[in-house]
Amino acid sequence: MLADLLFGILSILASVIPTILYVLLLWRLDRYEKEPIKLLAIAFFWGAVPATIAAAVIESFFSLLGGGPLVDTVIGAPIIEESLKALALLGVFVLAFSEFDDVLDGIIYGAIIGFGFAMTENIFYLFSAQQDRSILGWLSMALGRTVLFGLNHSMFTSFTGVGFGLARSQRQFLLRLVLILGGLGVAIFAHALHNLFVSGGITCFLSILTNWLGVLVVLGIILLSWRRERRWLALYLPEEVEGGVLNPAILVLLLSKRQRLRHIWKTLGVAGWEQTRLWRQLASAATELAFKKHQQQVQKRQDQAKAIVALRKRILQLRRRLGEEVPANTCPQCGRPLPEGATDCPYCTSPE
Repeated sequence: MLADLLFGILSILASVIPTILYVLLLWRLDRYEKEPIKLLAIAFFWGAVPATIAAAVIESFFSLLGGGPLVDTVIGAPIIEESLKALALLGVFVLAFSEFDDVLDGIIYGAIIGFGFAMTENIFYLFSAQQDRSILGWLSMALGRTVLFGLNHSMFTSFTGVGFGLARSQRQFLLRLVLILGGLGVAIFAHALHNLFVSGGITCFLSILTNWLGVLVVLGIILLSWRRERRWLALYLPEEVEGGVLNPAILVLLLSKRQRLRHIWKTLGVAGWEQTRLWRQLASAATELAFKKHQQQVQKRQDQAKAIVALRKRILQLRRRLGEEVPANTCPQCGRPLPEGATDCPYCTSPE
């Protein structure tokens, strides 16, 4: 009884601790605009609880069809599990569309859903391994599932997220659907390939190779996304400096990750936590403004135009709270500050 309890505790810790580390790393990868913690928590919960339970139930029924263990593992499990995880991405995409900006967001949400799914699945597998009462067997399973294959489910669902991210900038429903299903198809294929190689025993090393190759592909997409997001900041924010919404110093800090971190630590040491929190909110709002302006240029949606005005007003409010001298009056149409004594906004004389 004591041994079972010990193995149970170790199984939970061996699954949860690596997951925490992976999630923290994922949080750092969201470089320019952090996703809302509430949405990330909901996505993680879906992967950890409803998706794993539903997958176990549906896979049990699928196995009754008599296809055999190989069919269940290579065809059934990838289709069922990736489709269930994709439902959470669909929920974020539809219900929190304004928070879903691009491919990087798709990867972030997809990966965190995968981490939740993998954590729960690993607990069950390690619980099963403890029945053999073999320390070496349990350690081998723990190492394999949390380290060698620890990024599998996050990588699979990241591919689905890429599809959603690409669909975000498209206006045609059919093209969006093709991109989303394409991303899901890549996720299912990668998952099926992993299961096929693992089932072969001797080909397990091929699974390790292909899985880490998939992780490198996702990291490559993240690097490209960083470059594109920085390009949006450099393209859309200078005109906000000209319009008085931002000051030049903020733009310089936003375009340099190193200088931005240095400024945050300096502000924390000199001005304290509250001023640091306000500055971080200002940086986030400015970044979101650049993203919304890009989406507005691509999609021409009225709700994005309203979001741009609200963000400009939010930025000016934060600058005042940080002690900057900012004109009190703003243009009700575009949200830019009005010069002292002015009644007409020079930027609204022609459509943006």
